[in-house]
Amino acid sequence: MELEAVEVSLGIQFPKLFHTIDKSGMVDYLIHTTEWDEDKFTTGREDARMEDFFCEWMGDCRLIAFENIQSAYEELYRCLTSLLDIYGHQSVNPKYRLVPFARKISGDQYCFLYEDGEDEPKVVLYGHDTGDVDLWANSFEEFVYFQIVEEAVDGEHEIYSDYIKAHISWLNDEHQQLLAEVPIQDIWEQLPEPQEFNIWV
Repeated sequence: MELEAVEVSLGIQFPKLFHTIDKSGMVDYLIHTTEWDEDKFTTGREDARMEDFFCEWMGDCRLIAFENIQSAYEELYRCLTSLLDIYGHQSVNPKYRLVPFARKISGDQYCFLYEDGEDEPKVVLYGHDTGDVDLWANSFEEFVYFQIVEEAVDGEHEIYSDYIKAHISWLNDEHQQLLAEVPIQDIWEQLPEPQEFNIWV
């Protein structure tokens, strides 16, 4: 399944940066789910290429294959609905819409948060055990930046590895400059903490 088909089925638009990366061919592996198993928590696919986007776990994040996003979306809203009685909410605020696009090893889901009147979605993390929704990043570009920093600090790839450099190229000038000039540990220590985001009414 192609990215455009996902957007049509859900009636949304992925972030512009995601589209740019898609056009580059770096997420082609998300089209062909028979070639890899996104539910196996491995260090990477046998056919992974260094130039693939998030081809391995990037900061504890694995992208969801395009053909599985619809089912992940439906499952997310089943879970959200089940929380209504538990927490006494009436419903998810209709001005928000969450679309999962990636998972953590824990099973928590990174989601695009679409808000009425906003051109680009924010990124939130849905805790599958707690039902918590935390604001993770104000844009997809910022999300990528945070994941790169996490991977360079705690992951298998150094900041100057070819894998990391291939991802840094998608960042804005400010984030690229920070990564070039500031020690990665200092950047890590100054990253903002995720904040609880109220999606309920």
